Amino acid sequence: MNAICIIPARLQSTRLPGKLFMTLGEYSIIEHVYRNCVEANVFTKVLIAVDDNQMHEHCAIFCDDIIMTKNNHQSGTDRIYEAYRQSGIKADYIVNVQADEPFLNSELIAILVQSHAIAGCDVMTAITKIVDMDELFSTSCVKVVLGQHNRAIYFSRSPIPFIRDIPMDEWIQHHDFMKHIGVYSYTESSLQAFVNSTPSTLEMTEKLEQLRLLEQGHSYTCIELNYDGFGIDTIEDYQKAIERITRE
Repeated sequence: MNAICIIPARLQSTRLPGKLFMTLGEYSIIEHVYRNCVEANVFTKVLIAVDDNQMHEHCAIFCDDIIMTKNNHQSGTDRIYEAYRQSGIKADYIVNVQADEPFLNSELIAILVQSHAIAGCDVMTAITKIVDMDELFSTSCVKVVLGQHNRAIYFSRSPIPFIRDIPMDEWIQHHDFMKHIGVYSYTESSLQAFVNSTPSTLEMTEKLEQLRLLEQGHSYTCIELNYDGFGIDTIEDYQKAIERITRE
């Protein structure tokens, strides 16, 4: 199995600028993510794709494999593909791990990649059960519904499926709602299909890039992970992350 990991690391963030430089314990957020990917021990190479000299300088402290990409990509997936092309590496699986997910540990990353080698799908991604009502109805939490063989039918910011005849504050007691974890393992052909197509109607409506390939008929297989982490999107997320690191 020849898999590479590419971490798209943008300097700017709308809600929390410069967040990847922020420290959690002894490492920055981006360094935590990089170390987790290396320690997964399933990649022939772990690359960081940056769009800024300042980010490059920071990542060079702990990583030798950094690729400078354009700063006007519409999505992280477009940045991943540019970095993949620049790398000159030929891989069976190209894995996109988000740079603001410091709690996605090496064991979970390894499970995802190894599962893709077995599943034979276009894209392997991860999900976990929603256990909190606030998360279920939060638009920042992406929900997914599954069909046979854990194939994704749809991703949405809305709580799906809708449970008729049950009060909404009781939904979580009557159905296993699933949350999408933003880590992807692509085949080369599926990655090419994404970048060679324009944003789809559903993608633009929900502001979810994974809907582009789904709308085209490509398959996403989802693996359920026992994951209680979260991405760092706001200052509240960062404060919560500091508290968690301190406890551990």
